[in-house]
Amino acid sequence: MKIIMGLMVVVTVMYTNSVAAVEGAKPVCVKPRFTKMLPADKSEVEAGAEFSFVASKRLNPYTLTIKLKDTEVDDFQVRNRNTFYQVSGTFPKSVKGRWARVHIRGEAKDGQGGKNCFKRDGWLLKIKGDEVPAVPEAAAESTVTP
Repeated sequence: MKIIMGLMVVVTVMYTNSVAAVEGAKPVCVKPRFTKMLPADKSEVEAGAEFSFVASKRLNPYTLTIKLKDTEVDDFQVRNRNTFYQVSGTFPKSVKGRWARVHIRGEAKDGQGGKNCFKRDGWLLKIKGDEVPAVPEAAAESTVTP
């Protein structure tokens, strides 16, 4: 009888401590992942080119933001593919003639860390168009030699 009572006390103490630990625990932050970015990193593309990437199911798709350099990308779609999200769209035509980084930011779904649980990612692209030549042609032709 004393053994059974002793076991009951031990079980009660263990159960009480585990419940208190769970109630006071902070939610675990499991950040979303971004993969399969196209066009590939450091590719040269036309202004207004199409892009795509894959986001893990941890992403809250309503928090996704995409920028090319400092320009917000508004033309994109997020498709639910059951185990991941397929994101695709078109870059703004206003960004051209320079290297530009694609910035992606998305928060994790509720219950996985909340608003402080987010992921930033991206890749670098060379945008064609309106490029300044190293030696302007007009200047090279107008050079007078003695």
